[in-house]
Amino acid sequence: MSELKPLNVAIRSDEEIGRLMSNLAHTPFTLDGMRYASVEGFYVSLKFLDADKRSKMAGLYGARAKGKGSRSRLESTCYQGEWFALGSDQHHQLIKRAIRAKLEQHPDIARAFVATRPRPIVHETGYPEPPGSKLPAQVFCSILTDLREELAAGGTGTAGPAPTKR
Repeated sequence: MSELKPLNVAIRSDEEIGRLMSNLAHTPFTLDGMRYASVEGFYVSLKFLDADKRSKMAGLYGARAKGKGSRSRLESTCYQGEWFALGSDQHHQLIKRAIRAKLEQHPDIARAFVATRPRPIVHETGYPEPPGSKLPAQVFCSILTDLREELAAGGTGTAGPAPTKR
């Protein structure tokens, strides 16, 4: 059996589904009553404590969102009254909830993503991973793989309600 071509989930992927699954993609979704322009907008909003700044970050996507996030030096954050370290399991589970919400609210993307099974998922951006990344590529790819399997198990291409971890 030949080796399967990995799915590169990155904004510069050579496949549309890889670009759409990127955190930088303009794929608006709502999580916990807040609207985000992208998963990156959500991710970056967590790097600020000021409500106005968070709201501005929520509306960003693409390189602009990523650039704004690189300015923060925050090591821990608060989301819905709970404090946690950026880069912790709790942080990663929250990112997973955001990606799940994106997929639930974009069923066509979810179906196309499930159709990539059983290909391995990689995150190759063409740049080295920054030291101290709060969402290392290995963790990101693991989250995506878990979500793809969760969606596939649902049989409809979209995830049903998932328990929230708070």
